[in-house]
Amino acid sequence: MKFGFLFGAGAEIGYGLPSGGQFALDIFRYDTTQSKEKFKEMRDKVDKSYPYAANWLPDNFDTRNISSFGKSVFQNIIKDTVEHNRRKIVEELNAFDEVAKVQVAKMQKMGVDIDHIFQKVIGRDVDNVNMSSSVKFIDEFKQGNGLFGNSYFSALLLAYKKKTSFYGEQRNELGKIILSIIQLQVGALSEELTRKINDSLFSRKDDEIDIFDDIGEIIQLNYSASGLSGMEYLLEQREADINTDISCILRFAQMIIEDIYGAVMDYKSLIDANWHYLYSPHSDWAKFCKICIFLLTVQEYITEQAKTIDITAKTDGYYHVLKKAVDNNEYEISAIATTNYNKFIAEILECEIAYLNGSTEIWYDPYLNRLGTLAELETEENHILVPLMFTQSGTKPMTSIDMSIRYVRTYNEWKVSDAIVVVGFSFGTDDEHINGILRTLIDIEDKKMFVVTLEHGENEEDIIKMVAGKLKVSKNRNIKIVQVDKNGKVCGTGISWSEAIKSL
Repeated sequence: MKFGFLFGAGAEIGYGLPSGGQFALDIFRYDTTQSKEKFKEMRDKVDKSYPYAANWLPDNFDTRNISSFGKSVFQNIIKDTVEHNRRKIVEELNAFDEVAKVQVAKMQKMGVDIDHIFQKVIGRDVDNVNMSSSVKFIDEFKQGNGLFGNSYFSALLLAYKKKTSFYGEQRNELGKIILSIIQLQVGALSEELTRKINDSLFSRKDDEIDIFDDIGEIIQLNYSASGLSGMEYLLEQREADINTDISCILRFAQMIIEDIYGAVMDYKSLIDANWHYLYSPHSDWAKFCKICIFLLTVQEYITEQAKTIDITAKTDGYYHVLKKAVDNNEYEISAIATTNYNKFIAEILECEIAYLNGSTEIWYDPYLNRLGTLAELETEENHILVPLMFTQSGTKPMTSIDMSIRYVRTYNEWKVSDAIVVVGFSFGTDDEHINGILRTLIDIEDKKMFVVTLEHGENEEDIIKMVAGKLKVSKNRNIKIVQVDKNGKVCGTGISWSEAIKSL
């Protein structure tokens, strides 16, 4: 059997790397000092005797100020998060206890019994607390009332209410967290209602009267009050100690709000809104600097995170399991692709990897629209380069001949496979450049796709329908699901996912 492989972010979580919104939170907390220095070094090396410096860069570029993204970009991130993830936010907050229970387990590992602490502070067991009768949204927002029926959110409210137990700055911090959670819920509910009203102002109208089409959006949401305070708190917070009951409750609340924002935050608007400034440094020098420094910061952060990972220790990780299967000649591989940016997938598998979203080792020259290593992109003019990442948000790098070749080669190699195995990939709307390849293989080329996913108690047929819906494919029969536990073992069998795909 010959398999093609695609690895997404989920394949690396087991190695100890952050993903999704947590990744974004860490990026915005990260110190940009070194990234600014790297940018200055590239800027200072530019040879000013060439047209590159004279025509593409602004006058006196070598003495102009440089800056990175500040708090002003946070509102756009919250706007994008609330706009695109509004339903996910409501679902996440209505299932507050599920998020909280994960943090309860983490605190137990820290030697803290948070349930016992709540019992001492509020005078009753957490399971015996429910604020849904005491606090309710208006009818238009009743979909979000599930938040108040959660025991742990109710316990946080009661702890805040106990002024004799919770007081001073720690009480103020807890209040900020609770308020931020409610604001995020209200923001998501308001966005849903705003869209409903703006999309259909009239219950009935005459389509021949075209002035009705010019009314436009009547209601605008105040995004600055829709979760911005929570994000600002997370970026500025200092972890509470766990040496007193009230500090333990505060730390518990901090962990929960970080987990919630990490699950729902959508930062692609930052890239979408600023990527094109890579091509206009002459007229937009400040914004050019900001997007360059941001990408350098992302590269530095990912590289530093990877250094903390001992890739030899996680022998049951997805990459190691695949390496063992290949070494044992269990099956043949056509091509391996990834949407991740780390290089250790190549170090473990010891083969060529197609980095479909760029990587820490791939650089981009905006001036020439060219990809390559630093050595490959070296020129006499010494251009300012950026790490190639987040290409799904920047259309121009996708037109680079190097990237086009990479996608075509991967497609052709997967095309001659018996099946494509997808591990830890979410088939999101921002991944349409990859979804399109998979869609063509499944529907047009009639290829099988095996999706390896963590088991969450869902029916296999429901997962197939969900994946098919995201991919917009009609041949559901070509999609097979392999549900595994956190150790990569197929649920109920004890065999590894690599063995299971052979039987499929």
